[in-house]
Amino acid sequence: MTRIYLDTAAMALTMALIQTPASAQSGRPTLHVNPRWKECSLQLDPSLTQSAWHQFTQEAGLVAYFRSLSDARPMGKGHFELSLLQWKTGIDASDAAWNDTFVHPDSTHWLTEGSGLAFPGLMARVGVTSKTDVGLYLTKNPGANYGFVGGQVQQNFFGDATKPWSAAARVSFVSLYGPDDLNLNVFGVDVLASRRFTLTRWAAVSPYAGASTYLSNSHETTAAVSLDDEHVVGAQAMMGASVQLSMARLSVEYNVSKVNSLSFKVGVGSR
Repeated sequence: MTRIYLDTAAMALTMALIQTPASAQSGRPTLHVNPRWKECSLQLDPSLTQSAWHQFTQEAGLVAYFRSLSDARPMGKGHFELSLLQWKTGIDASDAAWNDTFVHPDSTHWLTEGSGLAFPGLMARVGVTSKTDVGLYLTKNPGANYGFVGGQVQQNFFGDATKPWSAAARVSFVSLYGPDDLNLNVFGVDVLASRRFTLTRWAAVSPYAGASTYLSNSHETTAAVSLDDEHVVGAQAMMGASVQLSMARLSVEYNVSKVNSLSFKVGVGSR
């Protein structure tokens, strides 16, 4: 009789495991599905809590933060640069902060692949004075409902375009556009220093390091939830290098914060 009970319990357990969704077995939540968009899109779910909304605001501020991937040396008046960038930030898409703020085209289409959320963007920078540079940033996921637009001003306060050592401060602004359910704005301040090493007449490399502080503001605009606005202050450290090969620009930067980011830039500019 005992063996019959054990065999029955084992069979019931086996059937339960077979019928359990793979996401539950792996500890991953069930995705919210909306086939309106071809890619993962921002739409707040009624299950979103205030604490998850706070976490989303904090981490989204780091995801969207304006990173120009440039050193502290000023470009010089009239000089310009056009670049393609990609930022990848190590968020956990299974957290409620991201699962309850995004919808997906199907139940297996996760927000991230691998270890973070990556998206590309376009950036333009120009030197407006001998020590002041201005940058603009734009990205849009064509298959989703969101994008980001931003601007940045960099002011050199030590060194100049001819000196190897430089130090600068930057202020930036990035705004989310597209979704009906929320507004997100990110304000940032950077301080950084760099050293330029001239390799040849047409090649140079400039390692740089610095720190940033940011303010991320979120406001929900949907009847699906009733959440207070979040205003989150944070900080991050940066380290990177910019390489100039004649008119080509190559840069890489790593940011250390609550969620870390790795960024790349490829561009062209005037010498």
